[in-house]
Amino acid sequence: MNKGNSKKIIIICIVCALLGGVLIGGVGVMIYNDLSRSESKKNEQTADSSQGTGGNTEADQLEDGEVYDFEKAGFMKLGEYKGLEAQVQPEQDDIYSGMLAAAEEVKLKEDDGIVKDGELVNIDFTASLNGKDLEEAAGEDTYVRIGKGEYIDDFEKGIIGIKKGKKKTVDCTFPADYDDEELAGKTVQFTIKVNERFSDKTAQELSEGKYKTIDEYYEYEKQLQLKDNQENKGDLVWDSLKEESEINSVSETMLSRTTEDVTNMYKNFAELSGTTVEELLESFGMGEDGIGEIAQDTVADQMIAKTIAAREGITLEDTYYKQTLWELLGYEEGDDEKTLDELEKEYKENQGSRPKDDVLVERVREYVGEQSKEM
Repeated sequence: MNKGNSKKIIIICIVCALLGGVLIGGVGVMIYNDLSRSESKKNEQTADSSQGTGGNTEADQLEDGEVYDFEKAGFMKLGEYKGLEAQVQPEQDDIYSGMLAAAEEVKLKEDDGIVKDGELVNIDFTASLNGKDLEEAAGEDTYVRIGKGEYIDDFEKGIIGIKKGKKKTVDCTFPADYDDEELAGKTVQFTIKVNERFSDKTAQELSEGKYKTIDEYYEYEKQLQLKDNQENKGDLVWDSLKEESEINSVSETMLSRTTEDVTNMYKNFAELSGTTVEELLESFGMGEDGIGEIAQDTVADQMIAKTIAAREGITLEDTYYKQTLWELLGYEEGDDEKTLDELEKEYKENQGSRPKDDVLVERVREYVGEQSKEM
């Protein structure tokens, strides 16, 4: 790793990971941002008698990495975390995306750049009928395997001959029995831009001749993604668990601390990016409440993880803890070795004040994946 860029890489990675949790799956968890102490007190009444009030409950005083049964204490209802279905079989578009991403990472030999029959392409396209735009027939970042018949013939054939990075307008006549009555039998003008293309030659160059065709490379990429999904089943089922769990109230201390961590992280990222936090959130499609939403989602992860860990006796071994910190900080094999104290210090500077809590979430996520069923 380039040490001069390590801080930026670390912050970018964690920001993207946090956004993934909120934008993709975190919305299923019910968390109330404006919970007052009086509202949460009703739930705390079922907790151990040793709990206090005014920010002095057991939940407020948890040590970093300490487990705690939030459901027993009345803060939440935990969803079923054993036997969840893990959809490990990769989707076709994910495989296509992986193929084109692999091609972008290496410098391939130049050819004429013109799309040919049978190739895989990524395209953007707009549509119009009699000069009127058809927004419902437009698309962006769309994968097409020419000749596979997933789109009407005129459309697929129209992509042939377009040079990567260029646009072309083609007339496409829809079949009379097309399932959309507005388009059935009509001739629509599509303006198509080819963003990326993947050919047999691409497959051969990427694999140094091992795979001769797009189909062979497709199977290779499919197996790669299948193995990755099987190794990371916890990531695949975690959102399902969160959707089935209900957060009734949260520890004010946990939420405040996490909000501060997320705020500092975004400030660092914005500074490195030469922008403001507001502009950064807007670029991710989030409003001014974005940081609060991410903080709430993170607290939900911690509450679920701590509860499962308490019930299942899950603890953090030093070896696992150190290795996971190493990975979360973006280090790779061959980088200079660091002590656990050095890793903790760096983590707190760049990612958050509670590294053990974050690693515990990773460990419990793995456990939930181990208990899942592959589909």
